[in-house]
Amino acid sequence: MSSNTASKFKWNGFQVAQLPQVPSWVETLGRAGHIAKGCVYFIVGILAFRVAIDAGGEIGGARNAIEEIGKQPFGQALLLLVAIGLIGYTAWRWVQAIQNTEGADDDAKGIAKRVGYGASGVTYLGLGLYAGALVFGFTSGSGDSGQQPSFLLDSTWGRAMLGIVGTGIAIAGGYFVYQGWKAKFMEQYNLARMSETLRQTAYHAGRMGLITRGIAFAIIGYFLLRSAWFGASGEIAGMGDALSAIAAQTYGKFLLGVVGFGLMAYAVHMALLGWYRRFNVQS
Repeated sequence: MSSNTASKFKWNGFQVAQLPQVPSWVETLGRAGHIAKGCVYFIVGILAFRVAIDAGGEIGGARNAIEEIGKQPFGQALLLLVAIGLIGYTAWRWVQAIQNTEGADDDAKGIAKRVGYGASGVTYLGLGLYAGALVFGFTSGSGDSGQQPSFLLDSTWGRAMLGIVGTGIAIAGGYFVYQGWKAKFMEQYNLARMSETLRQTAYHAGRMGLITRGIAFAIIGYFLLRSAWFGASGEIAGMGDALSAIAAQTYGKFLLGVVGFGLMAYAVHMALLGWYRRFNVQS
């Protein structure tokens, strides 16, 4: 099927976005990175869901998920693949930011998107390096840390920086919820190449996954802002901490189960993007 046909195909009002051309290596990085990211989120969701149904284990974030991968049969080999995939996803995010692969406008909104891509890349670079460090024995693993560094709370500038980061994370959470509700992510898929069942799966998994991830980000941002405002060390600084906060609420285990399922749905969305995302590759 030609690239032109794929870009004109419509499904339920969604049409693949017009994208700038990219070299083939960008497609390789993007696909591997999406799948690796999906693996990490699926395990985070599984860990949360197991706690919710009293099946054992403990709540954890992305680093805990990476450590869990290392405990499986052939864990070191799997960790190496995840490390390569996450570093590939980092490179893909930076290419998105620098080369403007999504065709973002030159206005403030477009610039904010590209800055967000770059910041996201930094986060996944850290996770990829952590997975690599576990492979080569540079760290024994310590899970996600929920304490903000105390030096940030000891000065006005530090608290201001923490407040800016918290605000950015909370805004990102709201944006994820908006994306999930509007399902604009469907425009990234090569819809013409997918069956009706796969399109429906991508639509529902993507909506639930993005909304769930957005809620978790909003919780992280809220607690970072609270720490910045009151100047007291907080205990919410990562995904695992946000899940613990959800579990502590009334009907917490039910909510945790829903969120765990939502994060697994997000993982499915990432895996499908890894396989079916459309890249406008230079011929």
